[in-house]
Amino acid sequence: MHHARVAQIEDLSVRRAGSRGKAEALPALSEAIVALGSALAFAFRAVGRRRQMRQDLLSMSDDQLRDVGMSRDEALRAAERIEWRGDWK
Repeated sequence: MHHARVAQIEDLSVRRAGSRGKAEALPALSEAIVALGSALAFAFRAVGRRRQMRQDLLSMSDDQLRDVGMSRDEALRAAERIEWRGDWK
């Protein structure tokens, strides 16, 4: 009989710890959601900045491109890069 009572007590403590673990997990989950939202916002801003940079390169005159050290061909190649390839630095 003693072993059965010990098993009941251990089972009860495990159940209590499990419910406490769920309550402690909620703040961590909300922090993860906030971090994910922040990362997504950063990625969208980066995409917007790259798009604007490509548009700026295409709108520059040959003299302006020469001032920044690029030829027209280099500017066209840079403007045609695919964003998700990850070759932007």
